[in-house]
Formats: sequence, C-alpha cells, structure tokens
Amino acid sequence: MKGRITFTSSNDKLNRGFAWAKEQALSYSHEGDLVGDWYEAALPGRMSFCIRDVAHHAVGAEMLGLRGHTKNMLRRFVQNIAKSRQYCTFWEIDRDYRPCPVDYASDEDFWYNLPANFELLDVCFRMYMLTGDSDYILDEDFVRFYDWTIRQYAAWWDQDGDFLLERKYPNSRLGIPSYCEDDRFENAEALVDMLAIEIRGYRSAAEIYRLRGEKEAEKMCVYRAESLQKMLEEQWWDESEETFYQVKENGGKLSHSPEMGHGLSLLYYNVIEDKHKRSCHTETLHNYSVENRACVNVESMSHYPELFFRLGEDEKAYYWLKEMIDPELVRREYPEVSYAAVGNYICGIAGIHVNAPAKEVTIAPALAEEAEWFEITNCPMLDGEADIVMKDGKITFGNRTEQNISVNGKIVEPGAVLTVEA
Repeated sequence: MKGRITFTSSNDKLNRGFAWAKEQALSYSHEGDLVGDWYEAALPGRMSFCIRDVAHHAVGAEMLGLRGHTKNMLRRFVQNIAKSRQYCTFWEIDRDYRPCPVDYASDEDFWYNLPANFELLDVCFRMYMLTGDSDYILDEDFVRFYDWTIRQYAAWWDQDGDFLLERKYPNSRLGIPSYCEDDRFENAEALVDMLAIEIRGYRSAAEIYRLRGEKEAEKMCVYRAESLQKMLEEQWWDESEETFYQVKENGGKLSHSPEMGHGLSLLYYNVIEDKHKRSCHTETLHNYSVENRACVNVESMSHYPELFFRLGEDEKAYYWLKEMIDPELVRREYPEVSYAAVGNYICGIAGIHVNAPAKEVTIAPALAEEAEWFEITNCPMLDGEADIVMKDGKITFGNRTEQNISVNGKIVEPGAVLTVEA
C-alpha cells in the first residue's frame, strides 16, 4: 500500500503542496538495505535516520503506507540499548545498520541527546494506538527498552533525584539534555524540552504498563510524570513575565532563552495543563516566530501546524502549513518537512484520528476558510484502507478494511459507506 494515498480539495495551493510532500517523502524511503526497510530521517545525504526525526516522521509515514519501515527503524533503536553505552542506544543509524560514523566513535564517545529514550517510549505507544500492532506492547525487544529506560537509564542520568535528567559530562556530546545543540547551552543542566519529553514519555510508558498489567511500573511512571508536571507548572513558570523558563543553568538557576525553538516542545508534547499558561505560551510562540521568521529553522517550523491544529488554532496552523509547502522555503528538501506536512493534511486539515486497538476513528475537519471540500482516497487504516470525503457539511467514510469501525460513534461494516453530519 506504499504511496497510494491521495488528497484533493477545492484549494489548488493545498493540492500542490500535498503532491509535493508525498513525492518528496516517498523519494526518501528505501528497501533492500542491510538495515531493512527504512526512510531518511536526518540531514539529506546522510542516508541515515535519527531518533528525534523518526518520531516526528512516523504519522506521515503511516499515511504513506510505510508502517513496516517505521516499525523496523524503531526496533533497530530499541535493540541497541546497552549498559556499555550508559543505557543509551544509537542516536542515528545508517543504511548499513551502523551507528552513523559522524556521531559515533566508540561506546565511550558518541553523540546522544537525553530526551531520546523518552521520545522512543512515546512514539512506540503512539504507533500502537495508530496501528494496533501489539508488538509495541508485548515484544521482548521493545519491553526490555521500556524497562531499562524507566529504571537504569533514568537513574543513571538523574543527577539530583528529582526525576529530571541532567547533563553528566561538561562540554560533551554524550548526554546533551535537550534537542537544542547551540553552544550557548553547552554547560546547561537541562532545557525545557528535556522536561516536556520526559513528562510525555512517562505518561506513554504508564499506558504501556497498564496494558501489560504491570501495576507497579504503571504507578511509578504516573508518579514521575505528575512530579515533573508539578515541577513544570510551579518551578518553571515565571509569573512576572507570564512565560516559562527554558534553561536550567549549571548550578540550578532557571533562566529565559533568547529563542523559542526548544519552547515549542511544551505545546507539541501537550504538557501544559493550566489553560491560562497554555494560552500565554501559544501566543508567545506564534508571535515570536512570526516576528523572528528568519530565526525559525525548518526543523522547528515543521512542528507548528500539528500543535496549532491540536489546540484548535486553525488560522495559525494554516499560516505555518502554507510556509512549509511554499516552493521558496529554504531547506524545504529536509525530509522532516515533507513527512510532517503529509501528517498535517490527514490529521490536521481532515482531522482524522485513529484509535486502532478500539477500532475507532474520529473525524473533525479543520477547513476554516481555506477549502470548501476535500477528498482522501486510499488512506491506510487498520488492516486496509479508507476513503474520506468532506463536502457540503457532510463526511462520507468508505471502509475498505476487514474490520467493523466506529466512525464518530457510528459503526461502519467492511465494504460499507457511511455519511454523517460534520
């Protein structure tokens, strides 16, 4: 089913954008290499995939029929967690199934961003929810990784027992406590994205252990997520500025950052529970990014449409989606841009959300003033495909799977077509 999905609408610019994103993303997918089926999720030309990028590509990849590629890549990551690597895995793997040489010299000298293990916890759970593949819950490779992450990895990299992982080695590429790699923060103990990704990772881990019936592990993950959530909302919130601190400096002092790249994580990973704080941070992120457009790299920008669609900020979401699909966008060839764009069309514009284990689909389109209608054909879903049309205030869903599917609360049998009010 690779690459069968189509998207058309009354908006030609959106149609051209989807066609470009689909073509570029598929051009980065590969089969027949030593590593197995994979897609590029790193700098173009590296012929490799890194943890952060794979996690962000995964939804778009699913829509493009690359389910097996994603699972294989995630398996390669979880298989390589090792005590000799201080409970890290390989940050980036190439087509020949090697740790990418530019990032790895030995088990004592390699590149590793500390959010990565928790990112993997989260994306594995998300892929379970999207695909229903029980290997993400039961397979020993995945389970061993989950166990080692919440126990050995978390203990090894937490320097003061507060559950937030911190930098262990000054000026080292091993154990960077953020995805931000700017030299300005080379001695910082942690950045706010470390905190956000841990919260999300522990929440996902709690769900995994709940499904496994491991109550003690579930309870531990819930407790840690709640403790870190309290830390975020109480300690990292600057009441006077009505914004979050973004840097924990060497020595523990919290400070602000001159840019917002790592701050987007609070919204992307959906960890701000207080409505007022969430609203403030949403406006701050959007306004800063518009006013400082030249400072927003494509890696950061590729997250914006998804997080704004999720927040119901459709106008902001379309603003950034149009930036992403603009042919003049600098570095538009970065794989993450096209994979994220595909995901934003299906999950954002069309508002399609799948709970595969429950065989439930919710469809809540976000057309705003951008299109009068859309049609999606051959959308991968469960063990088959689905066709979805939104027109004249009605949603039509064609079930081409072998499963009964609940769509917006109504059962659609295999081969059947359902029309409901939008």
